Amino acid sequence: MDGKAARIARLVNPSSGRSVIIPIDHGIVMGAIDGLKDPIEVLERLIALRIDATLLTPGLWKVAQPLFTRRDAPARVLTADLPLSSTLPGGPASFTENDLMVSVEFALRHAFDAVKVILLWGLERHEQMANLKLVGNIAEQCDRWGLPLMVEPVLWGSGVPPEKKGDPLLIESAARVALELGADILKIPYTGEPEAFGDLVRRLRVPVFVLGGPKMGTLADIFSVAHHSVAAGARGIVFGRNVWQNPSMDAVVRGLMDVVHDSVAPKEALAKHGLA
Repeated sequence: MDGKAARIARLVNPSSGRSVIIPIDHGIVMGAIDGLKDPIEVLERLIALRIDATLLTPGLWKVAQPLFTRRDAPARVLTADLPLSSTLPGGPASFTENDLMVSVEFALRHAFDAVKVILLWGLERHEQMANLKLVGNIAEQCDRWGLPLMVEPVLWGSGVPPEKKGDPLLIESAARVALELGADILKIPYTGEPEAFGDLVRRLRVPVFVLGGPKMGTLADIFSVAHHSVAAGARGIVFGRNVWQNPSMDAVVRGLMDVVHDSVAPKEALAKHGLA
């Protein structure tokens, strides 16, 4: 097993081959966001719940290191870039830019299991090319050191019409370009049709994790996305706001772990954990 394969294996539960990843990296973009005002307190609870992995920013990692001294601590993915949308911290979005905030060397020095960057779409052409180069360059650096690269292609730019931001064909093409640039892992939205999504996962041929994105309508929606995603072949979920912005966060995590790892039906998992 090479270095990348070993590190990717760290991200998933050895029994199920799937993963419940709960990111807490939102503060670098959104500041003191609701539900994550105290990220260390949230992280302590998530570790106690035995999540499989988390996403951390460089600064948050520095204050969270003592929580990862246990051998059964969750795997860690370094969020290496910053998608900027406002000149005010946590302010309303008025533009979209992206750049690296930290190097692959930082990830290696601190023994991260993977690096994550965003691939933005819908930018002005020069900015678009710059972001493509950013992803390609960090993919090359990760290859050099055997570190997996997770890429999250997103349709956030103003060049993407609002009605197209969830378009399955655009999502597939964005994921395909990320793959071509060297992504070892893809973090993408569930496209809403199980068979078509399963075909997409099969064609991509690298581990696919489904993101949660903005808050969904109901817990039933959240659990349904998790269920259909892994049933279609996704290796797991990366749900943040839909987890730690819920007042019943612990029960939500336990239910999602049942759905992802044990293929428990969403309704059954909701009822089991008092969420129905």
